[in-house]
Amino acid sequence: MTPSLLREAPWYEQAFDRRYLRIYPHRDDTEAERNADNLQSWLGVRSGQRVLDVACGEGRYARALARRGLRVTGFDLSAELLEDARAKSRLLPGAPLFFRGDIRRIPFAGQFEGAMSMFTSFGYFESRAEDLSVFRGIARALVPGGRLVVDFLNASQVRSTLVESETQDQPTLRVETTRWIDEDAADGPRVCKRVEGFDHASGSRVLEVEERVRLYTGDEIDALLADGGLSTVDEPMGDLDGNPYDALSPRYVRIAEKPRS
Repeated sequence: MTPSLLREAPWYEQAFDRRYLRIYPHRDDTEAERNADNLQSWLGVRSGQRVLDVACGEGRYARALARRGLRVTGFDLSAELLEDARAKSRLLPGAPLFFRGDIRRIPFAGQFEGAMSMFTSFGYFESRAEDLSVFRGIARALVPGGRLVVDFLNASQVRSTLVESETQDQPTLRVETTRWIDEDAADGPRVCKRVEGFDHASGSRVLEVEERVRLYTGDEIDALLADGGLSTVDEPMGDLDGNPYDALSPRYVRIAEKPRS
């Protein structure tokens, strides 16, 4: 197991700032636009209805749904990414609202017809109980009959295709990534990733980020949704195109609903 280099604070308090946007430049408005129609359909929401974007980051999905006439609220811990979200969304008709807070303590109740958790924005915390609190908070925030879409990693695919190290050249950075699975982590295994970025011009290291995500299986995600007060809908999907899920699918995408009574 590779030891962590980052000790000052939980990794998710350090990783999600503007450096994150440099590491994942492809996670952009174009990607969100490509997936937004499916997302709206799965949520069952129409223009004028309210959607909560949980761990919204810099708001690419919030903007995509706002362009479709939805009233979107983004909620995230990162002050830097929320600052960018507000700046990028300001000129949209019905501009999304963005609030800063911890997704373990979602402060809304009975306000949203839909909610979304995109690009593995879940499974970060020390205990499963803390992860469960996220789904319970989402359930509280939804109206009866409101739906959640969860876009999570596929644990079996991660295990079978894990690349332990790789280097990628991006426009301004050489990105070196190291991955491993911590089988001895509390409350279940985690997939871990350390990313270091080196400036092309100077060769100096300009960023270092570590991520640690609990390696939930699909069945475990379904159980957490049920314990959180949400009922799964239809079959799981293997990507945001809606293809059927199997052991080698790139994602685990689940629709869940708050019971009507």
